[in-house]
Amino acid sequence: LSDQQWMECNKAPINLNDFKGMTAYAGLDLATVRDISAFVIIIPEDDRFTVIPFCFAPKENAFIRSRRDQVDYIGWSKEDFYEGQPLIELTDGDVTDYNYIKKKIKEVAEVVNIKSIAYDRWNSSQLVIDLTEDGLPMESYGQGFASMSAPTKELEKLVLGKQINHAGNKVLRWMCSNLAMKTDPAGNIKMDKSKSSEKIDGMVALVMALG
Repeated sequence: LSDQQWMECNKAPINLNDFKGMTAYAGLDLATVRDISAFVIIIPEDDRFTVIPFCFAPKENAFIRSRRDQVDYIGWSKEDFYEGQPLIELTDGDVTDYNYIKKKIKEVAEVVNIKSIAYDRWNSSQLVIDLTEDGLPMESYGQGFASMSAPTKELEKLVLGKQINHAGNKVLRWMCSNLAMKTDPAGNIKMDKSKSSEKIDGMVALVMALG
């Protein structure tokens, strides 16, 4: 997807609170230790989807990345995607704060009616156990071609058809620009973290939510 194609889906401002009580689906891509974690919800309305990403990173690592790699984590943390919700939330310390992420997910679930939260079964954690115990609909989701190809192709179709609205979220736009794809002999596709130029966690979480 070109940046132009992606940004043609910047249709209108988004505020989670405008969707109170509506059905939503989510994808959760957790960082192992020190990098970005992403929780992305999609809200279907007829044949269109609103996309609302929530991204998290440890504050100390964010400062290092901002200086070393010229990635604007600090600027994003000071800029709201919608009122009261920064583009990226920086948590204290230098490792992933799973308790902070859990609290945010539960807050979101109090606004919209989340039917499923897809998570990577190979990178699950105590957070998934805690959320399950709290009654949230956690669903393990494979990262191979069998699980990821159809929703990845569906995302491409939705973007080209201008059937999603992401409101130009800067972090998701950056992640989309970093994408590299992998194809198997049967023509199945999936996003390739190992070959992507930078972080793509929010895009992976978006595909999982669609799946």
